[in-house]
Amino acid sequence: MSFMSRITRPRAMTSKELEGAILSVYGGGSTSTGISVNIDSAMQAMSVHTCVKAKSNGIKMMPCHLMRRDGKKIEEAPDHYLYRLLRRQPNSWMTASEFWSMASACLDLRGNFYALKSGLPGRQIKELIPLPVSAVTEVIQSPDYGLFYKVTRPASAGGGVDTIPGERIMHIRGVSLDGIIGLNPIAHARESIGLELATEKHGAKLFAHGTNIGGVLTMPPGQFFKDRMKAQEFLDSFNENYSSVENAHKAALLENGVTWTQMGMTSVDSQFLEARRFQHRQIVDLFFTIPLSIMTSEDKTATFASAEQFSISFVQYALMPSIVSIEDAIFRDLLTEDEKKTYYAKFEAKALQRGSFKDQMEGLAVAIDKEIFNPNEARELFEMNPYPGGDEYRTRTSTTKETGATNEPKKTPEN
Repeated sequence: MSFMSRITRPRAMTSKELEGAILSVYGGGSTSTGISVNIDSAMQAMSVHTCVKAKSNGIKMMPCHLMRRDGKKIEEAPDHYLYRLLRRQPNSWMTASEFWSMASACLDLRGNFYALKSGLPGRQIKELIPLPVSAVTEVIQSPDYGLFYKVTRPASAGGGVDTIPGERIMHIRGVSLDGIIGLNPIAHARESIGLELATEKHGAKLFAHGTNIGGVLTMPPGQFFKDRMKAQEFLDSFNENYSSVENAHKAALLENGVTWTQMGMTSVDSQFLEARRFQHRQIVDLFFTIPLSIMTSEDKTATFASAEQFSISFVQYALMPSIVSIEDAIFRDLLTEDEKKTYYAKFEAKALQRGSFKDQMEGLAVAIDKEIFNPNEARELFEMNPYPGGDEYRTRTSTTKETGATNEPKKTPEN
């Protein structure tokens, strides 16, 4: 008797239905392949793990700045108390890169990320404490459309459930149909992920229990080795002389009518590999959107130009949707109404969108020449110290004229 069949349940619910209900609470569910898919099992699929890790690493490389707008002037606001939380250390045990990396992974795997705003209501936020997604059991909307979050306390804190008002929670949502909870990508794509796990498991069992041989030695009908020891010696001698890379392309001497038949990949093997490629593409589409899966197609040859375009597309299609959601959540949940008139958050994507050193230098030279940048601003992009006079916006050509100079030719004194 299985574990699920022994659990007390309503009469109308079968063992399979009860299993699905329990797994859905933990963010998973059974699939047609018979493999249950939840966060942990999904991360065991290499395609899912790679996509989640790539996006998480990409976002952790982009520092988050708190910006201040004063009229037409825009600058960083390091003097604001939120700047340190967003840019350096949101709480006592995490760095900012770890915090935003976790936020990205939670959005990809559960569609939501929650952080508790530590501090007294109406006062400065002291820390941003990330909440495990599984700890938030329910989000309730009150009659006046305010939100309340039911959060399970850690076992070390005695357990139990707290109802926390939305004013104390930073909530980042993925795709949502009700504006309250983000959709769970793993739950909605569990069949595709389950199929990938099933094909991976099938491949592992194939190599563990399958027969994979390079070829077959055959003898004429009625001819065989009566002594099995002699047969083994013949086979060992053949493998020693003609197997491995060192013996490739040697001419074989086969006597007494013995022939060699090369064994190639079967059509079933080819279809199995094609199925794995298809599942990989589907999961890449889930996390990176279609343009990136097209660029990673096996029929395309990578070049330096395509690699640079891929990097730009990765930021544009894979990272920017999550980044915009995070920036908007910071604006909505962390800033007061007065601060929203002046401040906003911005992730710096320049580090991931830079071209080659030569292209960067040529682009900066044009920007300085057209007075878009001054030299010191260009040097600041590479964390280089300014130099005296580098803050002036002047056309950097051989015909540059000093202030007050005229185009009139110099007059020579008359003799």
